Amino acid sequence: MKQRILVFHPALAPYRVDFFNAVHHSFNAQFYFNLANVSDQKFDQENLKQRCDFTCNYLDKGFEVGGRSFRLGLIAAIIKHKPDIILCSEYSQITCFVLVYAKLFHKQTKVYTLSDDSIYNAIERKGIRSLLRKVMAKYIDGIIFTSEEVCNWHNENISVRTKTLELPIIHDDTVLRRKFLESLDEANKNIQKYDLVGKKVILFVGRLVEVKNLPFLIKCFSEVENHNCRLVLVGDGDLKKELKSLTVALNIADKVIFTGREEGSSLNNWYTFSQIFAFPSTNERYGAVVNEALLGGCYTLCSRAAGASSLIGHGNGQLFDPKNELDFIGKLQKAIYNSEPLCSEIKILRNSKMPFSFDQKIGALIKDL
Repeated sequence: MKQRILVFHPALAPYRVDFFNAVHHSFNAQFYFNLANVSDQKFDQENLKQRCDFTCNYLDKGFEVGGRSFRLGLIAAIIKHKPDIILCSEYSQITCFVLVYAKLFHKQTKVYTLSDDSIYNAIERKGIRSLLRKVMAKYIDGIIFTSEEVCNWHNENISVRTKTLELPIIHDDTVLRRKFLESLDEANKNIQKYDLVGKKVILFVGRLVEVKNLPFLIKCFSEVENHNCRLVLVGDGDLKKELKSLTVALNIADKVIFTGREEGSSLNNWYTFSQIFAFPSTNERYGAVVNEALLGGCYTLCSRAAGASSLIGHGNGQLFDPKNELDFIGKLQKAIYNSEPLCSEIKILRNSKMPFSFDQKIGALIKDL
């Protein structure tokens, strides 16, 4: 008989669907979301739900205080489903409430939480959040971190008592690579549309906001030998106008492509042929797009400040200091030199550059829960 698991999570996002599907298949699982969509990025929720093998329930009643969600219905859900395990998210007010309630009234129920902290976030966490982490570590049954490095740091600096588990924020490689294959027609259309035959493409995917460090990326791109290169920025945000002005000022406007925000095949196709993926964030808890780029076969230059830096190694890319232009320029120039220009048509997928599979990681996690 399968164990019963109750999941409380802020909102449904693309990079969590495969994980939740795996939980659904391994447990008798129920899922409750606080919000109808991710607060800082709106995804096509109807499309996401079609990918879910589970039913999405919502805690509709509640209120917001200082950007924090307080939801009613938590106790009712626990009483109704009688879970063996409750899985929450971060060191949130919901996690605090569930932990206290479970320890007082459902002592046989194990409580875990997901933490997306990078090693930088873990070390720099201060104030009330740092206090909550220390208090929760004394009572919670386990925390699921995105890397072994953060697990080890937590055990050494916060609590040796807390059970720590590892699960990077990654897609099911079989599922996403099938979607990449389905996007090849659109890839070939974009190669022609943007005149990319014979070019080397450096790709960025994400919001055009300050933390993504895009002026740094554009300035460094202007410094490398880029006559047969194109920098493609897939995304939208407050800095779009400023970034376009910067490309004009640096005399590279004809070499930088702004596609706007994309989802589905309109996004996936870029991963299938871009030779280099650049992720220059100065403060990134994880960065799910790094996994997507590696699954598409992109050689990836990743900021050391990103949690997804744990995916880089074994020849699939390099890490760099997001505040050191010379460091990045040298690594970008070498990556460009080692890349082959695009052919006129993409017919097959490149090999994945991920160092492990989704099944390997999810299998180990499910076994340890």
